[in-house]
Amino acid sequence: MTDWRQSYWEWVLRRPYSRRQFLTSSAVAALSLGLWSCAPQAQQAQTGPGTQTAEEKPRYGGVLTAWSAADPANYDIHQASTYQILHPLAPCFNLLVQFDPQDPNRIIPDLAERWEMSPDGKVYTFYLKRGVKFHHGKPFKAEDIKANFERIANPPRGVVSPRKGVFQVIDGIETPDDYTVKFILKRPSPSLLPNIAQGWNVIYPKDLLDSRPDMKNTVIGTGPFKFKEHIRGVSIELVKNTEYHVEGRPYLDGIKYFIIPDPNTALSAFISGQLLMYRPNLQADADEAKRQLGDKVVIQKVQGYLFDTVNMNARRKPWDDERVRLAVSMAIDRAASVTVLAQGEGSVGGFMPVGGQWALPKEELEKVPGYRPNKAQEIEEAKRLLAEAGYPNGFKTTLLTRKGAEFEPLSVFLKDQLAKIGIEAVLDVQETGTAFDRLNRRDFDMAPWVHAIAIDDPDAVYAEFYLCNAERNYSNVCVPEVDALFERQSQTLDPNERRRLVWEMEKRALVGNAKIVVNWRFERTIHWSKVRNYKRHPSLYNNQRMEDVWLAEA
Repeated sequence: MTDWRQSYWEWVLRRPYSRRQFLTSSAVAALSLGLWSCAPQAQQAQTGPGTQTAEEKPRYGGVLTAWSAADPANYDIHQASTYQILHPLAPCFNLLVQFDPQDPNRIIPDLAERWEMSPDGKVYTFYLKRGVKFHHGKPFKAEDIKANFERIANPPRGVVSPRKGVFQVIDGIETPDDYTVKFILKRPSPSLLPNIAQGWNVIYPKDLLDSRPDMKNTVIGTGPFKFKEHIRGVSIELVKNTEYHVEGRPYLDGIKYFIIPDPNTALSAFISGQLLMYRPNLQADADEAKRQLGDKVVIQKVQGYLFDTVNMNARRKPWDDERVRLAVSMAIDRAASVTVLAQGEGSVGGFMPVGGQWALPKEELEKVPGYRPNKAQEIEEAKRLLAEAGYPNGFKTTLLTRKGAEFEPLSVFLKDQLAKIGIEAVLDVQETGTAFDRLNRRDFDMAPWVHAIAIDDPDAVYAEFYLCNAERNYSNVCVPEVDALFERQSQTLDPNERRRLVWEMEKRALVGNAKIVVNWRFERTIHWSKVRNYKRHPSLYNNQRMEDVWLAEA
């Protein structure tokens, strides 16, 4: 007998949807099977006066002031992997489909008004919105969708596409007419829609993609705001798109992102009212704002998709030896990292987000070397592994470190941890642009980093970070068994069987250590209570467009 949930899910996927119909039906399906869940179950949030009530009517006007820690190195979102590019530019763009701003567990239309899937799961047909214009006047058409996703999946020479791996399932993209686009797949893919909905997959105009090698110096989209000005080291300013294709949006006249590297200065700017929205790294900063401002401030906190990590360059000795990488993993006290680095506001986990449906259960995780409870025993075993690898007295290494209060403490912590097994580490602190350039060129020994993922999905996470040819496999570690398991789970439609395969893949990948996950962080956004209708998602990279946000006191 066919399970009713499976039948319902197939029906939901295959029928065409309007925006309103999808908001109702997809919620039922997502709750039934959890296939599109992108938020850990341990999500927490504090609400207050900033929560919009049913009686309130949105107001027009005002400028939202928000924070960024550094200047974007460039403006090409497809090539980016830092929020410092995405956050200030996302309001200028739309996506094909998106995660619901008010519910991170749902996917809803954006530039696609509706879509349907073929019975064999190998063709997705998207019916596009009409009357949409890019900021430079070009009408939006199906050719733009085709050009963007071909660029992401198969980037031209000189273009880096960090998320191309997840779209290798696409066999071709067809445009039967100006407002219909078909994604032809090599095989069914249960992860296609959530991966399309990632905030990174903004839509540029085809004419500009055709006329220039990259989009590093241009910000032209179809979004609710237009790019006005970037004063390096000071601010990025956006203004309202008065011809936006969503009636009545946006509410704000504009958004201004102030570039403030020092967290103490940023917190002071928030408390003084210069910033209306801020993303503090530590809960203590959020608590201080609450202490001083009381009900004038709202704190939103989630178990996020942000994690502290260590990349080890397997192109260089001794990191080409799996025993050395495993020894480092075993030396790190992950529980201590939560206390020291996150002030207790974090969790120990593997490659998939803690609390999510794909995370390895705690009892299984604690069997993996590096995660076992007896840390003293692990340190002794780590020393033995180093001796077997030819380093009985340890060795010296360098930690490529991204400059800033968000990033440097991790390297300081790891320097202490490595010393326990005889590895002497020196910090090499570099500005964000230089650090990313060296990371991408694999010009480092070890690179402690703060990474984040866009969605809780094995295809997205492994294709970006952990497969042999993953664009962001900065360690260049290749474990063929992991790639083989990835292919099996990626085309498995039964969620329980897919979860079993993901857990098997995780156990092997964690020992291979393409990347060491130190901890997963809680994430928080604080904003003045007059900022209405914003919901913090667990992903740092989704729901940053701000088209529905308004100010109670414009």
